Amino acid sequence: MRWRHALYALSVLALAAPAAQAQGIRLYQVSSGNLELDKGWFTAMKDVGKKISVPVAMYVIDHPRGLTVFDTGNNVEVSDGKCESYWGKGLCGAFYPTQKRDEVIDKQLEKLGYRADQVKYVIYSHFHLDHVGNIEMFPNATHVVQKEELKTAWWPEKFQSAAFVLKDYDGTRDYKFMQLTGDFDLFGDGSVLVLDTKGHTQGHQSLQVKLPKTGTLLLSADAIYSAENEAGAIPGITWSTTHSMQSIDRLKQIRDATQGQIWYSHGAEQYAEHQHDKPYE
Repeated sequence: MRWRHALYALSVLALAAPAAQAQGIRLYQVSSGNLELDKGWFTAMKDVGKKISVPVAMYVIDHPRGLTVFDTGNNVEVSDGKCESYWGKGLCGAFYPTQKRDEVIDKQLEKLGYRADQVKYVIYSHFHLDHVGNIEMFPNATHVVQKEELKTAWWPEKFQSAAFVLKDYDGTRDYKFMQLTGDFDLFGDGSVLVLDTKGHTQGHQSLQVKLPKTGTLLLSADAIYSAENEAGAIPGITWSTTHSMQSIDRLKQIRDATQGQIWYSHGAEQYAEHQHDKPYE
């Protein structure tokens, strides 16, 4: 077993190692509105019944080799109080979106001076309804996802099926998917690394972004909902608790090795502290 621990340690060091850093990279954090839900979905067996409102974080990365989006938020059709006509009463009762039309990813791109048809890569943490909702806005992009996540999205296990909304992506069979089976250096320069953080779903992935001035950002997506999960609270929605906790530890180890930061997917307090109208460089 010692050799496995040694290989894992080497993988963390490799991710932390300096690389030939591309210049001119900028990252924006935006939100697809908020979700109102029971906190127990985020912290298993803790605060069940307590209603909270959390952001739905998305990211725009302007890289010299291609404009990149990480997650696409809630589908445009649930905007402005129209949730039940698209998600249905059950899902809207559990995860109510307070999304305005101008908070959808295409409009967020426009606010930053971009167009949806300029996006070269769209990376998905996973295919749940609040992360893949607007995939069909990017028909000409390359879609970066774990192969196992695609299989899960098209045919989820019964206990997972509610959070996958098939009509979000039922028109994407012919899209260009980059199907990954683990970590991947998207541009080959160490600036944007896809990290295998399975647990929340079978093919969940996070993103490590190295910026010249800001340093290393670990965009956890749903591997870590909030600071409570980072501190040890078990995520309430998970395919595998064991893998979820291992992925949390992995992100924390990379954070420490790189002296970076972990950004949560649904951490309201942290999101409020960040800038959203100008880039991190």
